[in-house]
Amino acid sequence: MRETDEVARLLQELKSRSGLSYGALAKRLHLSTSALHRYCNGDVMPTEFAPLDHFSRVCEATPQERVELYRLWVVVRATRGNRPTAAPEPVAPAPPATAVPEAAPAPEPVPDRAPAVPPRRRTRGRGVLAAVTVIALLVAVGVVATGLRLRPDGETDPARAADAGSSTGSAAPSAPPSLSPQLSAAAAVAAAGASPPGATGGADPSTSAPISVAVHPSGWDAKCDQYVVNRPPSEVPRPPAVPEAAGWASQVGAVPGHSRSVKLTVQGTGWDTVLLTGLNVRVTRVAAPLAWNAYSMGEGCAGGVGARSYRIDLDAARPVPVVADGSGSLPVVVTQSEPAVIEVTAETTTHDVSWYLELEWTSGNRKGMLPVDLGHGTPFRTSAVKDRPLYAYPAGGQAWEQAPARR
Repeated sequence: MRETDEVARLLQELKSRSGLSYGALAKRLHLSTSALHRYCNGDVMPTEFAPLDHFSRVCEATPQERVELYRLWVVVRATRGNRPTAAPEPVAPAPPATAVPEAAPAPEPVPDRAPAVPPRRRTRGRGVLAAVTVIALLVAVGVVATGLRLRPDGETDPARAADAGSSTGSAAPSAPPSLSPQLSAAAAVAAAGASPPGATGGADPSTSAPISVAVHPSGWDAKCDQYVVNRPPSEVPRPPAVPEAAGWASQVGAVPGHSRSVKLTVQGTGWDTVLLTGLNVRVTRVAAPLAWNAYSMGEGCAGGVGARSYRIDLDAARPVPVVADGSGSLPVVVTQSEPAVIEVTAETTTHDVSWYLELEWTSGNRKGMLPVDLGHGTPFRTSAVKDRPLYAYPAGGQAWEQAPARR
């Protein structure tokens, strides 16, 4: 398989570049040397990405190499997961050939057959007990893996059943008989309260994503943020410090003017590695700009470009995030211990626009889209400030003063 060869080639390249021997590298990875050899030769592919991820970190792989290694691993695991695994079974016919001749001399001592009956019954009894135990275990694990909750009357909770029935993929129904690693992962996710990707039926989409997103305002570090407020200057408090920005805006009913900048901190919520693959913007409402006063939070206008920065023109027919000049972009790998920061600035010069973001992600054989907004389904909002009266609060001043419009 080409992807398997590519994984082996990339691992060998990383190992060679690290300058470490198989023994030294295996010791750092807490693996046996033979297991490491099999990984690097493509003979074995681990069922979890963690060993390969640890390998890439120890060998100081670049972010692009780690993303490529994860992509190849996902393809290989998905392909191998669809193969039948019962091929080795036909090797068993050899024992019956030797057992038949030895059974012939045994029939003469008739009395010896009587004691043989109780053990056979005991064996059957043990087999039945074992079968009942296994069935009970499979039922219990199946209930957890599919996210169903049984009520005292034996019926299934319909809300949870709807969520489980709408999930993508078939891992949950087919996994219990084989007790595969995928089943263990599904059971753990369900036990943690997460729903399968793609679940509908009124479920919160964020519960299906193995990531969390913290949304922070940019503050007025750039000294060029503006707000529109439906109040005269005498009723608007002076610009607050960054930590009090949200409270200030809520107090006066302020709406970000011309542009809105937010910083997203994306982090894994469990042990799985997650690949962020894309960013989308969805516009929910477009109206005429608010006819309110505009207030500037500082003087001067300067700002840097973050590690991953996007700009969005909300006035476009189909707004899309565009990578800022000199900035990195998606895809990027995130884990519980290694978050990623994404900065987004959305601008409008002619409208009052409500909008939210969508983060595309993939983890193993799961993928989905996570909506990002102000919380509880409240979208971001940005209104143009063109031709509106603009006020600034000069350093050392005691009141808002009208300033020449910048935009």
